[in-house]
Amino acid sequence: ILIIYESRPDVTIEAAVVAFKSGNKILLKGGKEARNSNIILVDCWHAALRAEGLSDDWIQLMLTDRAETQAFLASPSERLDLIVPRGGDGLIAFVKQHARCAVLVSGRGNNFLYVDRDVDWEMAYRLIIHSKVQKISACNALDKVLIHLGMMDLESRLRSLVTHLLEEGVEVIGDRRIVEIDGRVASFENEDIWSEEFLAMKICIGLVEDMDHAVTKINRYSGGHSVVIVTQDEDTAGWFMTAIDAAVVYHNASSRFTDGGQLGVGAELAISTDKLHHRGPLGLEQLVTNKWYVHGQGQIRTT
Repeated sequence: ILIIYESRPDVTIEAAVVAFKSGNKILLKGGKEARNSNIILVDCWHAALRAEGLSDDWIQLMLTDRAETQAFLASPSERLDLIVPRGGDGLIAFVKQHARCAVLVSGRGNNFLYVDRDVDWEMAYRLIIHSKVQKISACNALDKVLIHLGMMDLESRLRSLVTHLLEEGVEVIGDRRIVEIDGRVASFENEDIWSEEFLAMKICIGLVEDMDHAVTKINRYSGGHSVVIVTQDEDTAGWFMTAIDAAVVYHNASSRFTDGGQLGVGAELAISTDKLHHRGPLGLEQLVTNKWYVHGQGQIRTT
């Protein structure tokens, strides 16, 4: 398994240990920002491997530049079964363009929260603030909020939400109708903003006519990572959760729970947004495949 990741050196331990525990040889290609940290962490890996009588080559750090990495992907010097790019759209596109084996997409968030008309507003408010500001660098952080146009006290509630987001230091942008309600909200130039993952103190808010409109917009623009519905109507929540195309869908809970430890799979290699073979936190169990052992006494197939 080749893991290509950007600046976070914690991947050097957490992702590699899961893949190693499942019996895989690991190649690590970290970002240049954490080069020195990764070198030291892999030295620790090698010391631990040697202490257990294992070869250093179970865990290898690739110190290649972009051109050398591209050449390796196109013609690897050793067998690769899986590549896991953990990072933004640019990294994922680069790997998918040049890889010659299976690629498991991980890392892209662009998560949505939909506020239904039948809502506990205080709950919605808490979930929006928490999901946005607790850890902006995480792939499970909130980027987009869609609010039902028919929600009670829409304008006053929206202005209150904007006030608190601004007090938290969050840049708030919105569609035309949001800007008309609250002039402190910045407008955006085109619809491409709905596809963007921010990884910053920035949020985009829009109004939708109904839940169908929300589902259509989310399924078109989200990263397929985590989506939240806030509603008091259980039937509405059930329909929404079935219709949404994402790895994890929440009813009245923060998107920040999308994590291997929180969802019960333990340490994770990645958060997969693919549909096959696995979606969501990719733990040890999801890295183990089937192998059939068939014992016979000379049987032959006759049909």
